[in-house]
Amino acid sequence: MPSPAIRLPAWWLLCGALATALPAQAAVFVCNDGHGGIVTTDHLDTDCLQYGGKELNPDGSVRQRILTQAQQREQQLQHTREQDLQEQQLRQQRRQRALLSRYPDDATLRKARIGDLASVQALIDAARQRLQVLHRERVGIDEDAQFYPSGNYPDSLRMRMQLNTAQREQEQALIRSQQREIQSIDQRYAELRARLKPLCASQHAAQGGAAPAN
Repeated sequence: MPSPAIRLPAWWLLCGALATALPAQAAVFVCNDGHGGIVTTDHLDTDCLQYGGKELNPDGSVRQRILTQAQQREQQLQHTREQDLQEQQLRQQRRQRALLSRYPDDATLRKARIGDLASVQALIDAARQRLQVLHRERVGIDEDAQFYPSGNYPDSLRMRMQLNTAQREQEQALIRSQQREIQSIDQRYAELRARLKPLCASQHAAQGGAAPAN
């Protein structure tokens, strides 16, 4: 009986002979030739790189497409557009989650709106109080002005008149601007409510609950 030390080299020689006998599965490239024709070759040539084509498996199925430089650029652009779209969707989802975290229900939204309106209304009330003070000052100025029926007022009185007028105009302008701010707040919260309504409904549906009533 031959020893294992003698049989092992014979086994490896047999494996090597079989590997040599098996035909190699060469790649097949089907390429455009730039003139409307097709070129089939066993190597990647310049026609494929310039005009595009495809690499086939031994069974004839397509292993991969060979893109031209223009197609590669378009593929890269498409990939970039898809990435941008995904990033936009992620940012939108983060904004939606932040919005739901800040205003989990309509009661919280109403409370926030009331708080914002109260801050603006406090500025309006303070401006109106200052206007009342300025109006009383103006009454005193006008009483002093009666001593000068010709309108030839002294500089001190004229400066008091001008200062009072300017201050009243400032307070009136402040009131008008804050009234516009009230309108802006109302519009902003109306838009927020419209955005939150479907988000809250989706959240409640995902949690298996009923949508909150408006």
